[in-house]
Amino acid sequence: MTPAALFGQETESLYTGWGAGFHLGVGAMVPTGSLGDDLKGCAVFTGGVDFEYRRARLKIDVNYSQPSFKNENPYAVYDSQGRNLQQNGTASTTSFGADFQLGYTVWRQGKVSITPCVGMNFNRLRWDMNTIKWEKDDEGVERPQIDNVTDVHENSTGFTASVDVDILLGGKFVDMGGKSHYTSSVRITPFITHTGYSNLSPAVKGNWIGVTVSYAGLSRLLSTND
Repeated sequence: MTPAALFGQETESLYTGWGAGFHLGVGAMVPTGSLGDDLKGCAVFTGGVDFEYRRARLKIDVNYSQPSFKNENPYAVYDSQGRNLQQNGTASTTSFGADFQLGYTVWRQGKVSITPCVGMNFNRLRWDMNTIKWEKDDEGVERPQIDNVTDVHENSTGFTASVDVDILLGGKFVDMGGKSHYTSSVRITPFITHTGYSNLSPAVKGNWIGVTVSYAGLSRLLSTND
């Protein structure tokens, strides 16, 4: 049977049910709630692996982004005159995250499938923080000086939900210890991720809302060698 014939199959009887693959993409996201008081929207880069059994999907993602600061003193450290004693040493954070999601394909027709997913997100923000001291210059005017620079980070655990819309590009038979069918797809994934950082002052929390566009490759084992 040709790959084109497989595309038109609405039954899954040709497969053992097991499949594995990967995805790699880029997108954008914006913060909501008090999270948006400290951070700006940004681009996000994502990649990961998929494990499937019939219509069930386990999706593991890692993502990287650099959301910029709105608040230059996120820990609210001031002197008695209300002047900053801390200040961000970098304009943007470095954000690394990992998602673990379970999904189920609720609709598959022709070359398009839709798979809602839910799970957990783990995230770390990292940036440099300057400790500030105020000293008088040669004219007797007090000006801020950087006393030292500290590497700081904040961790967050929250829920995430997404919807994978896979648009099939093509496929071919490959021999991976037994005949399998490899397919390539464009994956469009709107998502929402809840996160919060309780150590900031005031504490912030909210959702990252965004969308990514990825290349997704999947190999599914065939139950027949015909």
